[in-house]
Amino acid sequence: MSTAHEPDTQPGLQWNGTIDKMMADWCDQSKCFNWMHTHAYSRYSKRSTAMNICTNIAISLVGIVNLSLASSQVEPMTTSIVTGSVSVAIGIVKMIQEQFNWTTLANDYKRSAKQWEIITRKIQEQLIIPHNGRKDCGTFLKYIKQDINEASDTNVLIPKDIREKCNEKFGKIKDFDIPDVCGQVEHTTIYMPDPPLSSLQIPLLENEVKSAAQVEPSKG
Repeated sequence: MSTAHEPDTQPGLQWNGTIDKMMADWCDQSKCFNWMHTHAYSRYSKRSTAMNICTNIAISLVGIVNLSLASSQVEPMTTSIVTGSVSVAIGIVKMIQEQFNWTTLANDYKRSAKQWEIITRKIQEQLIIPHNGRKDCGTFLKYIKQDINEASDTNVLIPKDIREKCNEKFGKIKDFDIPDVCGQVEHTTIYMPDPPLSSLQIPLLENEVKSAAQVEPSKG
């Protein structure tokens, strides 16, 4: 069992093609999560704004009705019924707003979208430059995983229809890694060491060697 002081990776970890592929997949997924959280924020922000507008309109109507009834000769019972009905309507609107908590959801999605945008930019900044110009591999992996874990808190709250739309949008891109929450699960990638240079076949050179071997006996 690892302790809190134990590093996530061994010291001296170097950038290689396998890590580059993993980081590229993380970057693809980060773009998807940014897209989904942005759309979720837009949806619930509109709902929250609409609910606040309805509440303010209802409160304003109560004031208008009270002033109108106070200046007219309407029976007290009628006044009570009208003001009571409007107050009940305001209470229902506020109850719906508190029950669905759209304002808090919108703020959470907005914050997560910003976090995923930052993660995407960090990964892209490392992958775009040569290995020898990048940050220490082990250190970068440690902190980028911390960022990803922090940004993933609200992933389970993303509505199903937005996840399906994300799958439709990005699933058409060749070799694009879609997050599992979108319903597309892929086989786990394992480490594959690069083949040594001595085992690489160079067809052009091999053909020249074979041709020379065939021509050599004819000279004798």
